[in-house]
Amino acid sequence: MVIEHNDDILSLIIRNLSGLADSVETAELKKWIESSAYNKQYFEQLRNIWDASDIQIDPTMINTDTALKKVRSNIHDKSLKRIFWYYWQKVAAVIILPIAIGTMVWIYLNSHKTIFLNELVYNEVHTAFGTRSSLWLADSTLVWLNSGSSLRYPNKFTNKSRKVFLEGEAYFEVESDISRPFIIQTPTLQVIATGTKFNVNDYDSYPLTEVTLVSGSVFVNESNNNNQLLNSELKPDQHFAFNRHSKEKTITDVDTYRFIAWKDGKLIFRNESLDNVLKRLSTVFNVNIEIQGEELKDYRYRATFEEESLEEILKLLKLSAPIDYIEVKRNPLPDGTFPKKKVILFTAKQINHK
Repeated sequence: MVIEHNDDILSLIIRNLSGLADSVETAELKKWIESSAYNKQYFEQLRNIWDASDIQIDPTMINTDTALKKVRSNIHDKSLKRIFWYYWQKVAAVIILPIAIGTMVWIYLNSHKTIFLNELVYNEVHTAFGTRSSLWLADSTLVWLNSGSSLRYPNKFTNKSRKVFLEGEAYFEVESDISRPFIIQTPTLQVIATGTKFNVNDYDSYPLTEVTLVSGSVFVNESNNNNQLLNSELKPDQHFAFNRHSKEKTITDVDTYRFIAWKDGKLIFRNESLDNVLKRLSTVFNVNIEIQGEELKDYRYRATFEEESLEEILKLLKLSAPIDYIEVKRNPLPDGTFPKKKVILFTAKQINHK
């Protein structure tokens, strides 16, 4: 099914998210969302990005008609630019390209160095908070990239190894090649594999660095030469966790799906403390969540969330525990930017006194 993302729908979504939609517009948008699972997913992704954004906008300053005109204008400008570059490339092919080739040959003959052939070109992809994405690497390895993560990878791999750089969380299905190990470098560790399926989690805002092996085998190594504690070889259905604060390492047998379910749009918690649940939500949705009441931190949760927004998840948590929450108003900082969104959770006792 094709999703219809026309100007009217985009305008309705913007007005809804900014609080400007009236009852008729709200009903029209709701009908469009419920008409298709694809429409619902598209709306939820836009809302997650809106909720996770650090930018606060005054709704009264939003003019959707003007915004759409600017988009059309940009499209027109880009079309003219493409025409210009089309003819410029033809001129360059006749005049500049032979000169460039001649210069490169002269350098090669005079220096005997193949510096151009050995240089790798790196690409970098970022995933917005509240969303996820997937990509194929040059060796046919499939990568799923989680919310607020980035991956830097070469346009081609060398004959000796395949190395990428990860910040955040990603799930890998590595194409088998024993002669060229696949290496994931994070700020904390290295994961070395040949052909296997596994998940790596190394968010700066999350205290744990984790590796979960679904199939095959991987070797977890330190990112420097000072921490021999990290050196571990994992077997299928094993979960490696390293606490960067306490420097403690654990390897446990687990149900691996709950650690990789995020790529299917699910957050799975099994007997998790509320403290850990909120840390995970804070990372995924780029929000500070504060608990007022130590007794709540150890409250245990068993839940599965699928494609819900942060607001929907908090409402569901509220239904299953004696808690409530408020969102703190964000005031501009001295430099004009706005701080990260903050949510405060209260115990039932504290709520009654407020």
